[in-house]
Amino acid sequence: MGRFSKSRKSNDLVASSISFSRREKNGASSGNLKKKFLKFWLSKKGMAIPVTFLILFVSLSLIISLTYYLAVSRVNSRSQLLRVSAAKQNMFSLENSIASVAWSPGSSKVHSFDDYGGNFVVEPEAKRLLINVTDNSFYDVVFNSSVGKAVYALSPSEYMISTVFLEGDNRVIVNQSTSTMTQLYESEGTESPEITLSYRPLASSTEIGSSDGKPLNNLRIYILNLNSSQTFTFQGNFYLRIDCVNVTSTLQSYNFSYPITSLSVKATLDGVGGEVLLPISSSAEGALVNLEIITCEVQLQKTGV
Repeated sequence: MGRFSKSRKSNDLVASSISFSRREKNGASSGNLKKKFLKFWLSKKGMAIPVTFLILFVSLSLIISLTYYLAVSRVNSRSQLLRVSAAKQNMFSLENSIASVAWSPGSSKVHSFDDYGGNFVVEPEAKRLLINVTDNSFYDVVFNSSVGKAVYALSPSEYMISTVFLEGDNRVIVNQSTSTMTQLYESEGTESPEITLSYRPLASSTEIGSSDGKPLNNLRIYILNLNSSQTFTFQGNFYLRIDCVNVTSTLQSYNFSYPITSLSVKATLDGVGGEVLLPISSSAEGALVNLEIITCEVQLQKTGV
């Protein structure tokens, strides 16, 4: 029994020695691994990994931010273009509403405006119009007053807009029956793009008979005037009342004692000049000319519905 016990103790000591040796080796191995990892981490190759990850993270963040900015800018640009298009369409509709009541005293119409992100402005004292009639031997001023305008000032834009006529053209006076008196155009304003509605004069001439051996000519100049409107600026949604207040006529007569083939009607509208030639029927004794200025007074004012 004693020998058997000694042998068992001896075996236990050997096992303990082996176990301690393994733990010592494992501890040494773990320490070596930590040292190697620390050495690798402090080496250039080790530093390259976190730096690479950092560069990738920053680059990816910049790409995402740039993509988001471009996407938002594109959405905003398209949204603004839609608002501009809608504002143009509404100004077209406003012109149609004015045309439906013009030249019919007492008629009226209500026009609605939606919110297009800008301001609607009526300036009755704008667009000074000066008209004179002349030939080689005489000169007469027949009209000198403001005719007004309506403007929709759009929200500020990043792009510049050149003057584009949506209806009419840049002539300040016309003499063809097929020409429109309307000038509806888009231009770059002081602070933002603007859609402007105004009217230019239309002149015509016809021979209506004779008197004292002289042909009798009738000259007419038509003017659509907004200067009886209220001065106002509105934003958002609102209603606009359009009234044809009056149609007036003034007559001036000229007796020419010499042959004449035409008269020049010169107009200056908002500082820009224009001219049309009206044919005159004449004999050797001369010609008679009746000049009639027909003015339609249209009033724009805000109303509630």
